[in-house]
Amino acid sequence: MKKELIDDIVRETITYTSSKWIIERIPFIFENDLHTYITWKEKLSSLIGVDSKAIVLTGSSSVGFSLNPEKNLKPFNTDSDIDVAIISAHYFDISWHFLRNLGTRMYSLSQKEKNAIEDHRKRLIYWGTIATDKIVQILPFGKEWVTAVEAMAKIKPTDGRQINFRIYKDFEALKAYHNDGLKSIKDKLIIN
Repeated sequence: MKKELIDDIVRETITYTSSKWIIERIPFIFENDLHTYITWKEKLSSLIGVDSKAIVLTGSSSVGFSLNPEKNLKPFNTDSDIDVAIISAHYFDISWHFLRNLGTRMYSLSQKEKNAIEDHRKRLIYWGTIATDKIVQILPFGKEWVTAVEAMAKIKPTDGRQINFRIYKDFEALKAYHNDGLKSIKDKLIIN
């Protein structure tokens, strides 16, 4: 499978590769079990109020290997987390407005939260994404989403794993973000 992934990254277009390996597949962790995957997404959908079609697993739990350009296609393992893309203009806008208007409330945040917000300002908002892993607890809908993460971490096959939500403004933002990462991997593979 790793050879097929590398071949696709090197030989196919980036957009094809992101569709095949990330966006339009039954994630690796679900072992080709479409029923379990849909059931899992329907459960999460009911907890966060987002259509299940707008929930996509990304990262190593989807592909079987990390697509972080710094991790050199590290295989998914027992310590790997679950990255979940939530495609929602609604939640993206709520988050963006909240972060933009923090004002003096920034002083009460932890350094980790402040750093995460700065990363949004410098990089993530550009890609149309909100990485909730370090800031979900401060977002207006954070309490419900923390409860959802806890519930999903008790359901097979994501039981016992850390689950991270990333909100994307739309499917174009999801694809653009992952295309950029795949391009970085492709550049590294071609150079080596």
